[in-house]
Amino acid sequence: MMSIQDLPPDFELLLNQLLNGEEEVFSTSEFETFQNFLLSDPQALEHYFEYLDINSGIQTDMSEHLQMLEYDAIGETEPEKPQFSPEPLVTKEVPSKGRTPFLNYFLVAAASIMMFLALDWMTSGGFFGKQAADSVTKSNVTQRPYVATLTRSTDCVWGSTSPPEFSGQRLLTDDLVLEQGVAEFRFDSGVRLVIEGPTKIKLETACCAKLDYGKMVLHGYEASPEFALVTPLLTFHDIGTEYGARIEKDGEVDLHVFEGAVRVDPNQKNEQFAESLIVKAGQARHLNDNSVDDIQLQPEIFNREVPGAPKDLQALQQELRAYDSFHPSAISDPESFSKWQNTGTGWENPWRKKINSGELAQGDSHPRKSLARTDLAENQLGLIELRNGKTAWRTLQQPIRMDTNAIYYLSFYLQKINNGPDAGSEQFGNLSLQPSMVLEHPRNILFGMSSEGYATLQADMQIIESAPPLQTGETYFFVAKIVASEKASDQVFMRAFSEAEPIPDQEPPVWTANTTPFQSAHVFDLVRLKVARRGDFLFDELRIGTTWGAVINSDLSRRVLEKE
Repeated sequence: MMSIQDLPPDFELLLNQLLNGEEEVFSTSEFETFQNFLLSDPQALEHYFEYLDINSGIQTDMSEHLQMLEYDAIGETEPEKPQFSPEPLVTKEVPSKGRTPFLNYFLVAAASIMMFLALDWMTSGGFFGKQAADSVTKSNVTQRPYVATLTRSTDCVWGSTSPPEFSGQRLLTDDLVLEQGVAEFRFDSGVRLVIEGPTKIKLETACCAKLDYGKMVLHGYEASPEFALVTPLLTFHDIGTEYGARIEKDGEVDLHVFEGAVRVDPNQKNEQFAESLIVKAGQARHLNDNSVDDIQLQPEIFNREVPGAPKDLQALQQELRAYDSFHPSAISDPESFSKWQNTGTGWENPWRKKINSGELAQGDSHPRKSLARTDLAENQLGLIELRNGKTAWRTLQQPIRMDTNAIYYLSFYLQKINNGPDAGSEQFGNLSLQPSMVLEHPRNILFGMSSEGYATLQADMQIIESAPPLQTGETYFFVAKIVASEKASDQVFMRAFSEAEPIPDQEPPVWTANTTPFQSAHVFDLVRLKVARRGDFLFDELRIGTTWGAVINSDLSRRVLEKE
């Protein structure tokens, strides 16, 4: 790759002049020269991206828009002003000291350049028609939407052509045949469906499923739209319901309502069903399309939840792929100097200052403290403090692969411990997953807290910030779920638990933020902790695993350390 020394000397002079910002401005001729460099030389543009760091202090609205265009074009990971979800965020604009109208004019013009270049990159895969030779993509990806998640399963034997492979897997609209065993689907609407084999079901939408035959229990979700379960002869609509049904292959149904009520409609109107039939809690009916008979309510004949024996320690340990408690092997004097960089399990090397550097990362150790809300063993105590632009990199022994069918979970504790002198500026803190392979257009996954205090999720080219803002001085437990698929889209979910929120044993139906489906075949083998130039954050209890339980169970982490 060409270095800055290989470019014309005038380019470096003009670039430095621009980035000095407050005191030096461009003349008209200098502006035109610099613009021509960017338009005519991809290497000059690349160095412009490298030098124009998001933390340079340029805070006007147009500069923020320019920065967003840059991140869209090259896939960097630290935008100051992402798009907001679930509702727009209104922030106050703070004029920059010493900013001249001409510099603002330059930023407007540069934004136009970036829009042109971003469009060129998105259409050709590179700047000026240059194809990215080392970008990572998938082929033959299905366009069917995700509608549900296989949350739990026990002793399942699937007979369909594309059966689910593991709990936590996202499910496309599809036909599924469960020959034996018990499985639970959580639809994206929040409704849960527990089926028992033999059952044939088609997942239609987040609010509808077709069941040809089999046995099931539906758990309604109060925030969900009405859920329709379509059988060969009848359609059932839940009304704040938990109900069980056994559907025969001829279409006849035994319906048992445990809570709420069920509205029953025939798929074809007839005299028996001149209007909808309502079956209430405590009632049971034998139904077909032209008759209704009372039967005895029998909740005991249904698996209302998925049964399962506790996993043994060896199985649990395999589900926890990487762990770091930041507990130093020895406590130094002063304690903040204790060596925390080479602790934990599942790592190739210590935490480093730079990606390819042998120099250890810098940060203060607090070896007798913890952010965890549960009791920890002595060898789990310890947390680290990063501030003033500090960064730490570490390599995973088992990378997170987006080019295969897999589910990954990640968790860590995060606390912002004080506000800088200019609240809302350069005070973010985050954890990101990044590939070590050098790519022209890398796509990282990032979780953390923005400078304005919002919980932030970034994946692919999506950036989501969620209100309300997180509070300085309060600890948050971040848990993320990363859905990888070989032939379907990928998706990332994130939940930031406050100190007052209980952490559930099973993954929640509601997340703080989640991406829309996207496509990635990246291999993320690097973990990066990063704090902005004015940021001051504590990090603790980092876990990466393949199940929800593996990343929320502190006792499991302790046992893994003891085994090491």
